[in-house]
Amino acid sequence: MIGRMAIRKALLYSAGTLIALLVLFPALYGVLTSFKPVPEIFSYPPSLIPRDWTIEPYTSILSQERYTRYFLNGYLISISSTVLCVLLGGLAGYGFSRFRLPVKRSLMLGVLALQMFPGAVLMVPYFNMARAFGLYDTYIALILIDTTFALPLVTWLLKSYFDSIPVALEEAALVDGCTRLRALVSVVAPLARAGFIGTGVFAFIRAWNEFMFALILTRGPTRAPVTVGLAELFGQYSIQWNSVMALTVVATLPLVVVFVLVQRHIIQGITSGAVK
Repeated sequence: MIGRMAIRKALLYSAGTLIALLVLFPALYGVLTSFKPVPEIFSYPPSLIPRDWTIEPYTSILSQERYTRYFLNGYLISISSTVLCVLLGGLAGYGFSRFRLPVKRSLMLGVLALQMFPGAVLMVPYFNMARAFGLYDTYIALILIDTTFALPLVTWLLKSYFDSIPVALEEAALVDGCTRLRALVSVVAPLARAGFIGTGVFAFIRAWNEFMFALILTRGPTRAPVTVGLAELFGQYSIQWNSVMALTVVATLPLVVVFVLVQRHIIQGITSGAVK
């Protein structure tokens, strides 16, 4: 019996390790490619480990002011969109969770339908609206669009998380003299911290990776995020693959560090409400 369990566990660990290697291999190959000179990237047979290590792609990108601007724009847009998503999604999710609304089911389905709406269909309307309201090539336009596309799922996730928090805790706070808003801020919000962190990371990554609207609603590095800067490296006749990989590594590394630090809260926030 013990031998069977050991064999089963060994097979399970082996399968997990194989899957992890398959998933991580493209990322590892991309990171190592960023340290290769261009001729070695196209050499045959290809090599995983660089033969001639170079940091020229990193120094070339980090020394250019336009790419520094791309990063600052990306952080500003993503953080602002995340704050709006968490704030508005928290209020909406709390309302759907705690109040009896006559059309709550229809409203929730409508919110979910917004999440499934294809963004490409809205390119021309958003462009015309941005020009009409004077928001073209501004941070506000990109922040509002990123918030619009992430907010439905954030609302649903936070609503599920609020459902898992006992109502009796708020009722006790209300009996003690707290207002509904005070009970939300002082009692519910601290208990829903994992949900806020999980949905906040999702909203941040969603805004950080947005490219289509950032491309059509900006005219250069003044307001555009790093995804637009990455597209500049893809030329008509040539692609600077080592620079592409270097910029991707620099753009991804902060997100990986944040995810590792808060992964427990992210998993708890996303899976909350799945089991009652």
